[in-house]
Amino acid sequence: PDHPVALSLLRQAGPMAVTSANLSGQASPCSAAEVLDQLDGRIDLVIDGGPTPGGVPSTVVDCLGPLPKILREGPLSLDQLLAAAGAKL
Repeated sequence: PDHPVALSLLRQAGPMAVTSANLSGQASPCSAAEVLDQLDGRIDLVIDGGPTPGGVPSTVVDCLGPLPKILREGPLSLDQLLAAAGAKL
């Protein structure tokens, strides 16, 4: 994430594997209000860090097989993810 509160939370809690804060098949929310519209009553907390820079969902990669497989394409390509992880195919 590119927000100081989220980064601080991750430093304290450790790594997290998460996807978008929306119901499957619904649009990705771009604000805390939109998250609450979809998930109110299903979540305990929303930290409102202001609107997101875009509504593009995250890239989801299946790493269980011999080669990584993109399950949902987002703003980062497989090559960018591999470079960030220091991995090669």
